[in-house]
Amino acid sequence: MAKKNTKDEKIEALIQRAINIAEKVREPYRLKTFEVVLSNLLVSPLFERKEEPEGKKGIEASLEERIAEFAAKCDLSVEQLKSIFDFQDNKPVFIIRQLGGTFAETQVLVSRYLLAAYSEVYAKEWVSLRQVLAEHRIGSLDNLAANLQSHPDIFGIRGQKKATEYKLLEVAKSETFKMIHNLVAK
Repeated sequence: MAKKNTKDEKIEALIQRAINIAEKVREPYRLKTFEVVLSNLLVSPLFERKEEPEGKKGIEASLEERIAEFAAKCDLSVEQLKSIFDFQDNKPVFIIRQLGGTFAETQVLVSRYLLAAYSEVYAKEWVSLRQVLAEHRIGSLDNLAANLQSHPDIFGIRGQKKATEYKLLEVAKSETFKMIHNLVAK
């Protein structure tokens, strides 16, 4: 029996890792997730596991894996997705400034994109958008609730006044992923 070389073993490990990540994703995104993750694992040094102190082991890798899964759902490479978002330790930062449309439309779009990132990368479904959008300097937030409430097919809403939290409804996620994909094409 021929002895496997180290390179073959590394490739097999990367394939298995991509399979493990893709298994966590529901259809119809599973195959695309596998393809994107494997592609990124094979070409990107970003995904190589580095030895870290025991307490931090796997934390960064899991963030990168979740980013790769999100990229796959948006039919983008990780690099393309990172041209739209800066993924920090506990929050995404939307870095595209010119979306066009009215002020209300911009609030709705940025809210959709950020809620998708929070949900997919940070597993945080409910987010206080008032604070998040203030950090993004989206402008006056006086009409935020009214702007988002006018889209009950997109946003879930709970709480009142400034403590209101929002989530991106499941039925709106696939369309939001397509919209994020189209941001790169612009």
